[in-house]
This record gives sequence, C-alpha cells and structure tokens, in this order.
Amino acid sequence: MMNVSNFIVLIVVMFCSGDVKAVGSSQDFINVSIVVLRDLKMSRLVARVKILPSEAETDLDDIINKLKLAVPNGMGLERYEKEPIAFGLYSLICDFTLNDEEGQMDSLEDYIKKTKGVSEIQVMSVSRKSVNIR
Repeated sequence: MMNVSNFIVLIVVMFCSGDVKAVGSSQDFINVSIVVLRDLKMSRLVARVKILPSEAETDLDDIINKLKLAVPNGMGLERYEKEPIAFGLYSLICDFTLNDEEGQMDSLEDYIKKTKGVSEIQVMSVSRKSVNIR
C-alpha cells in the first residue's frame, strides 16, 4: 500500500519530468493529487482508556459486551483487562482502535460515557497502531 510520503515523492517526480499527460494542466494535476491524497488510508490510533464502574456490584463483563456490540463506525475494541483498584473493586483497561481524524476521540469518549454501568473514564494514552502500548 502506498503511504502519503511515497505518493508525494511520486507527484514531485511526475511533475518535474513533465509527465502530467493524464491531466490537462499543472493545476489540474495538483487538484487530482489533492483528491487522491484524501482517499489514501488514514493511519489508525490506539486509545487506552480506564473505565470505572458506577457501582462496586456492576458486572464488568456486561459493560464489555455493551461496548463491543454498539461501537461507533470506524472504531473497535481491540483488547481489555480487569485491573484491581481496592477491596474487590475493579476497573477496566480497554484498547480501542480509531481513525486518526478530527472528532474521533471525542466520539469515542462520549460513546463510552453513555454506556450503562460506566461512571467515569480516563484516557491513559493515545498512540499510532504500529506502536505497542505497554
């Protein structure tokens, strides 16, 4: 798959060599390049989120099932684990994948907060998907 930097190099080489026959003028070439750049696959992010239940008796597996079933378009729940807090109380540490575009993180946070049984969330980290979060 061609990434953005490879595509930009290709554009510069084609433009400098005068190989813009597929489009009429250099302005048309630039316009076509902008459209193609927009359509290239966006990078993916991994957001690690700590989720605190609303009550000590809240079933964490039920929260996970709700999060898996209705995750917003373009997002996914990659993995999760239960983390002990104190005296039998647990939180969830979840890794969500999402597109690297404006508004995605806000949508994810709103989605998690609206899930029944969730009291509070904390975004622990956000990273590119190619990087492992430990």
